[in-house]
Amino acid sequence: MGVLYSTYYYYTTRTDDPDPTTTLTSREVYLVQSSWAPMKRDLTANGVKLLLFLFEKFPEEQQHFPFRDIPFEELGASKKFHAHCSNVMYSVDSIIDSLGDAELLVNILQKIGRNHHRNYVKPISFWHVKETMLELFSTYMSQETIAAWDKSLQVAFGVVGAELDKKH
Repeated sequence: MGVLYSTYYYYTTRTDDPDPTTTLTSREVYLVQSSWAPMKRDLTANGVKLLLFLFEKFPEEQQHFPFRDIPFEELGASKKFHAHCSNVMYSVDSIIDSLGDAELLVNILQKIGRNHHRNYVKPISFWHVKETMLELFSTYMSQETIAAWDKSLQVAFGVVGAELDKKH
């Protein structure tokens, strides 16, 4: 049992081992993944909360979505909206799950960028999502965990933004 605990402690507290691609340390990956675990219990409901908060903060962002014509007040009851929230959260989930595998992570993020490029989404939209997520998370996460999320989202949305800026 002691070896198991020592190994667990070693990999969840290291701050001196930044990944050469993402610059995320083992500790930062651990903080993001462990704080994401409760969100996984109901991805759709949490996605609804996230996107409603996003549209409250940045109403113009709703225009990038397939439910752009649904009034904000009616979004919560829309199954079309719920379905898209579920898709968004499963994408975030795959990003979080891949934080420890830089090559896989970059490929997932580039695919997200290509998919959003078709819809003329600009990098600023992802920065709005980042700002919204951090504000929402700051209500119940520690400063250290928020800093790990900030860095992780900066890395992730930087890759997505670079893909959005490419000519396809």
